[in-house]
Amino acid sequence: MKFPHIQFLRSFKTRLLLSFFTFIFVILVWMIAYQVIDGQQTRLRAFSAKLTEIQIQYLESTAYLQKFMLSGYHQPSFYITGKQKDIDQFLALQTSIGSHLTKLRTAKNQLNINSPLDSLSVLSRHTLLEGQLLKSVFLARGFENYGVEGNMRKYAHWIEDSSLVPKTGILQLRRHEKDYMLRGKSAYADLFFDQMGILLNREHRGSKTFNNLVNYKTHFTLLTKYTEQLGINGKTGIVPQTQYDINQFDRQYAYTNTLANQEAHNLYQWFNHLLISISVASLFFIILLGFLFSKYLTRDISELNKRMSAFIASDFHDIKEAPAEHSIMPNSIEIEKLYNDFNLLKTTLKTYINNLNQRTGELQKKSEQMRGVNQELQEQSEELQAQSEELRALNEELLSQRQQEQAAREDAEKANQAKSVFLATMSHEIRTPMNGVLGMASLLEETTLNNEQREYVSTIKNSGETLLSVISDVLDFSKIESGKLDLDPHQFNLRQCIEEVMDIFSGKVARIGLDLVYQIGYEVPAHIIADSLRLKQVLINLVGNAIKFTSKGEVFLGVSLLSRTDDHSLELAFEVKDTGIGIPRDKLPRLFKAFSQIDSSTTRRYGGSGLGLAICERLVHLMEGQITVESQLDLGTTFRFSIKAEESQQDIRLHVPYVLAGHEGKVILVVDDNQTNRKILQVQLEQWKLVPLMAASASEALTLLAKHRIDLVLTDMQMPDMDGIDFAAIIKNKNAKMPVVLLSSRGDEAKTKYPGLFTAVLNKPVKQQQLGRVIQTSLQQNPEPEVHQQSTPVLLTPEFAEKHPLNILVAEDNLINQKLILRILSKLGYEATVAQNGLEVIALTELHKFDVILMDIQMPMMDGLEATQIIRSSKIEQPFIIAMTANAMPEDKEDCLKAGMDDYLSKPIHLESFLTALSKVDITRQRQFNTQLKPI
Repeated sequence: MKFPHIQFLRSFKTRLLLSFFTFIFVILVWMIAYQVIDGQQTRLRAFSAKLTEIQIQYLESTAYLQKFMLSGYHQPSFYITGKQKDIDQFLALQTSIGSHLTKLRTAKNQLNINSPLDSLSVLSRHTLLEGQLLKSVFLARGFENYGVEGNMRKYAHWIEDSSLVPKTGILQLRRHEKDYMLRGKSAYADLFFDQMGILLNREHRGSKTFNNLVNYKTHFTLLTKYTEQLGINGKTGIVPQTQYDINQFDRQYAYTNTLANQEAHNLYQWFNHLLISISVASLFFIILLGFLFSKYLTRDISELNKRMSAFIASDFHDIKEAPAEHSIMPNSIEIEKLYNDFNLLKTTLKTYINNLNQRTGELQKKSEQMRGVNQELQEQSEELQAQSEELRALNEELLSQRQQEQAAREDAEKANQAKSVFLATMSHEIRTPMNGVLGMASLLEETTLNNEQREYVSTIKNSGETLLSVISDVLDFSKIESGKLDLDPHQFNLRQCIEEVMDIFSGKVARIGLDLVYQIGYEVPAHIIADSLRLKQVLINLVGNAIKFTSKGEVFLGVSLLSRTDDHSLELAFEVKDTGIGIPRDKLPRLFKAFSQIDSSTTRRYGGSGLGLAICERLVHLMEGQITVESQLDLGTTFRFSIKAEESQQDIRLHVPYVLAGHEGKVILVVDDNQTNRKILQVQLEQWKLVPLMAASASEALTLLAKHRIDLVLTDMQMPDMDGIDFAAIIKNKNAKMPVVLLSSRGDEAKTKYPGLFTAVLNKPVKQQQLGRVIQTSLQQNPEPEVHQQSTPVLLTPEFAEKHPLNILVAEDNLINQKLILRILSKLGYEATVAQNGLEVIALTELHKFDVILMDIQMPMMDGLEATQIIRSSKIEQPFIIAMTANAMPEDKEDCLKAGMDDYLSKPIHLESFLTALSKVDITRQRQFNTQLKPI
């Protein structure tokens, strides 16, 4: 076969590229055709799937309509809110069906079914309109106590209860009403109207009975009108028409679906035939091209193979030229080059062999030289071997040193662990007798004492609590120094955390006459994720120090937001400021050093372990923050620190701030000599859209009262020149109806001593929710007096057991602690059972039913944790178990709760905490009992 002589085809590379791109072009044509056909088929499948989805939605909507017709319109919430999930779902699905049909109508496809789709759209719109009308008519008609039926029954019940209409007449009337409502026949309605006419003729026109009979008749008439309009039991009306349209939609859908399937089937067949034809044509073309190109490409290679065979057979001698084939064009560029290279290769090989022989002789001489070099290398190898042995010895020495370092590190860790165990053990051993000391002191304080004796008891309690504080500081510092104090980030309410810290010191500041105030920035989230326990520990330490070193003025705690990132990370800033004695500038550098005191002389006035601020600094660093201090001697000190936290993203039932709806713009007069208090109250009142007027004294406030219309007065108790009581008395003399709210120290008895003078008495520091509630109540026309003072009743009274009856088991091996807890329970009115160890606890719980077990942890024979686990795994009625232990570390509490205990109290026991725990037991039992009584 002869091929045309084309100049640019003389390159072998050009021939290969031409053949490659020809095949690529054929494959590309086939792929484009396949993609086009596949796209059309995909659109057909999507159309069929959408049509099926419309049918499913229509079936779901009819099911919702049937549920509404059966029971949905009976639901009272339908007539209260106008919403019912079944009919609303029906309307929503019908709306969605209409939208889907519109999209199918406008979608690009090759199916000729636009007319059936238009019919389906019309039927869907009819069904939607009839569903909306059905809902509105049912809503107007009502059911039982709602709508027209509800009003009709109200008048009927009034007529029945009035006894002014003969019983037989009203009974016949009600019977006709019920017969019509049950059967829907107009004959019963006619009987109703006839009987109503008889009753109306008996009554005087204009009487109350006559008017109620007329109203009864009017609402029954409306009821019959709506019933006929609905046509529930008839052949005409909204309900039959809706059912007819549903059936029409089913038939039209079946027709449309059949037509669409037929059209799609025909298109599928046409597409498949087209794809097969294109594939067969492409395959034939590829085979033809392959045959032609194989002949064309192998022509020069065959010629080259012949010449190579002749060259090999020549045994590297000259060969004769092969006769040229007139059918073959001059060899390609590559083949011509290879032929020329063959001649050059033959000459080169002969020259190379001669050179190779000469080179071999030279290599033999060099080999002898290499033997001498090899001997020298052998000597160097022996020298390197000696150096290697020396390095091995050094390596063994380094390994020995590393092992010694590891052993020293393990010894240090064991010593550190032993120190922690020692401190925890010492804490337990000290807390156990301290429980007896403080417990007995608390019992002694409940007895009748003279002033001197009460002072001695108070000194014992304060000294014991100070000792416990020192022990806790030493344990915390030890854990921080050993690196074993881990944070426990969790979600908590920041405002509640701050207010709990305020509550701890509110009584103390009231006794010494300080103002304790706090302010949380409005931009600070209500709930954050951080370690609330460690945050409270830092705040309690700083606020406690501020109160200790401040004899007059105020202590202020502020919280603000430093930064917020898109991933909900927060940086919060805290500020604790006092007006106390201040700190000398040269003493500030040693403020955060452990066991360091600003005044370390033997005559120092203020005590302390010197660990509090060191612990604060380390805890703040653990929370990824910094702590700083600023102070001026005799003017006060300000501590500032920051922490990293996260904003909570969980759904939480927040403590919603008061929104004083209906009271916006009312004028509140705030009277307080403390500027900080005034500023905080002003900001809070403005957030509630109230108008605050600020006065620094009673005289200034009286001037404002004369010039402005005041709706409510907030006044401090202790003010210079005139206190809150005298100021309130002047106000009441001028305007007895003016509501006055007193901001007083805890324990103030102004409300009791001066009844009617104050609308409410709030204890400082004032909580936001409490203040909002009192203002809202006081701004009403006739507010009920409210007081938020906390009295200090006797804690241990027999009435407690009467209010909270419990059968108590005490598990305690220490005789002093046994005596203490039994004495406390006796004063509360309980007779408790005592167990010496865990084994006795198990035995007693199998014999008797106990409501609560006060469980010690460290006991002989079996400890409290093991005993608790055995009780929880047994089949007895489970008691409420409260841990009472001298193991006071946070991890000790976690161990107790994991073992199955319900609550935890650390020794020494505080009476308030103990009473709270017992009250919680009784409340929990009552809830469980009420839950069991509820019907299933």
